[in-house]
Amino acid sequence: MLDLLFNFVHINKYMNAEKIVFDLLDSEPSIFGGAIIDSSGKLLFQTENWDLSQDLDQLKSVIAESQKPDGKNSGSISIMKLTYMVIEFIPERIIATNVMKKGHIIIAPSKNGTLVTFIDPNKGPRDVLFVIQNFARKL
Repeated sequence: MLDLLFNFVHINKYMNAEKIVFDLLDSEPSIFGGAIIDSSGKLLFQTENWDLSQDLDQLKSVIAESQKPDGKNSGSISIMKLTYMVIEFIPERIIATNVMKKGHIIIAPSKNGTLVTFIDPNKGPRDVLFVIQNFARKL
C-alpha cells in the first residue's frame, strides 16, 4: 500500500511539473525549453529538446550556492556542452547568457524546487524574467 501511495505522489509531482513547464511554454513563445528540479535535486521533468541529465550535478551545485548568504558564483554554467556566462547570481534567480549568441538560461529556485529555462537567443533574458519567476512560485 505504501508503494502505491509513493508511486501516486511521484506521478502527481511529475504531472504537475510537466503541466507547469508546458503552460509556461504556451504563455511565452521566447522560452524554448524548460525543466523542473525538485527540492531534493531530482530532475522531475524536462522538455524533449533539452537534456539536463548530464549537467544535473553542476546545476544542483550552482543552485545550492545561490541560496547561501555567502554563495560563490561559479562565473559560468555549461548545459549540453554550451557555456553560459553568469550575469546575475542572487537567491531568487540565476541568469546566464551564451556569448556566442546561442541563448540564455534563467534558473528560478523556489521553496519546493527549481525552474530551469532556455531562452531564445534573439530575446533578452529580462524580457521573460517576470513570467518565469511567477511560474516558479507555482512549484
